[in-house]
Amino acid sequence: MDETKTCPVCGAAVRDGEHECERCGFKLVGATEELESPGAASSGIIEIDPCGKPRLTLVKGPLKGEAFLLDALPATIGRDPSCDIFLNNMTVSRKHAIIERLGSRIVVRDNTSLNGTWVDGKIVEEAELIEGTLLQVGTFSMRFSCR
Repeated sequence: MDETKTCPVCGAAVRDGEHECERCGFKLVGATEELESPGAASSGIIEIDPCGKPRLTLVKGPLKGEAFLLDALPATIGRDPSCDIFLNNMTVSRKHAIIERLGSRIVVRDNTSLNGTWVDGKIVEEAELIEGTLLQVGTFSMRFSCR
C-alpha cells in the first residue's frame, strides 16, 4: 500500500517512492526538514489581506495562484530557502532579487541574477512596482497589487 508524504516546500501530498513533487517540482532527494512558513495557511498558501497590503500573486509557474504578502520590506526573492519569497527552480538564482520601499515607492532590484529580473516584459536592474505590474523571475510570473 502506498504511503503518503508531504512536500516540505508546498505541502502537497507525495506518494512514497516519488522523487519529485508534482505540484511545485521540488526534488525529494535525501533528508528534508519541514519548515513552518510564517503566516502560512494550512494549505501552504499565504492569505491575501483584504486591507490593501502590497502582495505578489503568482500567475505563471509551478506555484500558480499562490500569493505572498509584502508585510515586511525589504523582502528577498530567490531559490535559497532563507529568502522571504522562496521559488525553488533552477531558473531562479539563490538570491535573485530584492523588493524594498524607497520613500513612497516600492521597487524591485535585481541582485546580479543569472537570468535577470523582468518587469512588464523588459529586463531591469531596478524598477518601480505599481498596481498590475508583471514581475518575472525565472519561470515564475507574478502580478503586483496593493489593493
